[in-house]
Amino acid sequence: MSVFSDTLTRYIEHKNIKVFSLAKYCNLDRSTMYKILNGKRNPPSSEVFEKMTQFMHLTPIEYNFLKETLEITQVGPDTYYTRKSVENFICQFPDQPATDITGSSFSPDPVSEQCQTDCISLVSQQHIDYYVHQMILSESVHADGKIAMFIQPDYKFLFSLLASLHASASLKIDHIFCVGTEYAFTKDHQLINLKYLREIFPLYMAGLNYSLWYYYDRIQSHYYNFNLFPCMILTSDAAILCSSDYQNGIFIKSPDVVQLLWNQFISYKEQCSLFFRPAPLTPENHKAVIDSMFDTFYDQNDLIGIQPEPCLTPFFTGNLLHEIFNYDLPQADAILAAAEQAFQMNMVKIQNEQFLIYSTREGLLQFAKTGLTDEIPEIFYHPLTVEQRIEILNGVRQCCETGVYRFLQKPLNHLPHNLHFCIRGTMGSMVFRNNTGQIIVLNIEETCLVSIFRDYLEHMNPASYCSTEKATELVDQIINDLQNNRI
Repeated sequence: MSVFSDTLTRYIEHKNIKVFSLAKYCNLDRSTMYKILNGKRNPPSSEVFEKMTQFMHLTPIEYNFLKETLEITQVGPDTYYTRKSVENFICQFPDQPATDITGSSFSPDPVSEQCQTDCISLVSQQHIDYYVHQMILSESVHADGKIAMFIQPDYKFLFSLLASLHASASLKIDHIFCVGTEYAFTKDHQLINLKYLREIFPLYMAGLNYSLWYYYDRIQSHYYNFNLFPCMILTSDAAILCSSDYQNGIFIKSPDVVQLLWNQFISYKEQCSLFFRPAPLTPENHKAVIDSMFDTFYDQNDLIGIQPEPCLTPFFTGNLLHEIFNYDLPQADAILAAAEQAFQMNMVKIQNEQFLIYSTREGLLQFAKTGLTDEIPEIFYHPLTVEQRIEILNGVRQCCETGVYRFLQKPLNHLPHNLHFCIRGTMGSMVFRNNTGQIIVLNIEETCLVSIFRDYLEHMNPASYCSTEKATELVDQIINDLQNNRI
């Protein structure tokens, strides 16, 4: 039996369905239907599946559950829940600043009030929260503040506190965490590694000087077996060692011990790798960013991406690029040359069928209204005229006809406006505007994360995006509205 056949059998028994009648309605012989019920085969087509659900008069909840069990049976539970985790991450990508909790109040700690020792035992999460709060806020105003964390991103109080900091630009945060070597999910079937990513991403949104380092291990055995105080938080003059459930630990102020722990952290970091490599997208930093975002010198890598608006850079070439470019920028000639080469390479990928972009109608409509695209900071170019927008839209239309550009339907048709995610070969990057208004390119160095996003985008359910005919009609409608001054 499979999870699908088991669920189907229960529905048939509960609703008193005759197997022969069901098979006849679906144009299947009885032996084929019994093979489906015994888990020896799945429905031969989506049409047959739909007929089965119609005959059984399933409620929407029953229908969705049966469809989910079919998908789990077809691809396996690990793959199914991994792809659902990616989808949830995309849908919940942060657009808003983190909640400010720096003003949270804590009762004075009776131990620290009465006993000024270099080592204090911590006997509850509230107790640990108190000292974490004091350590982080004190360090955040230092001229050369530094914070180090050897911890999983599941301590919500700590990461919410960090994301809400109004810290000095010189505050440096280094964080080491463990990436699981095998599929591991929460109780609600969310991939743990992606859950961690959601927890730390607000720190990048906050514009902090935050570096994430990783190593591979089995998370469960490393953190949740008989390991004494596997988590560590350090500042310039204090340290906390605590259990993985943040229920007990030790607060340390001894300079010698704190320095010893810093030395240990540095030795760990030397054995780890950077998870992300962030870079601001500015005129001064244009070369490094363009080189990391585009294959400017070779075309072996394919490109697959998801973002609110279609990728418009392949059409920003030739005379059009020269017409809209902002020549007042420092290093204008160098920026223009690098951009032209990069955008032309994207067009080569389209022509070589190495390009696939998922986007939304709303994103394209926003470009049609404004003549601007969030792919490129406004400082680099002037808004396109209506005629120039129509020229770009005609290029998008051709890509819709060939299936290179696809418009998303539920549940992704309302992508967070701040998400631009693309994969080139084994490299990936996210482009977003942080809470300070700066556009950041976050290059992904850890290949497992890139591979699970690639798997999701390469195996997206065709029902999740429009047909080529419908996509072309959507672009035609926007072009027509522009031409007739209805936008």
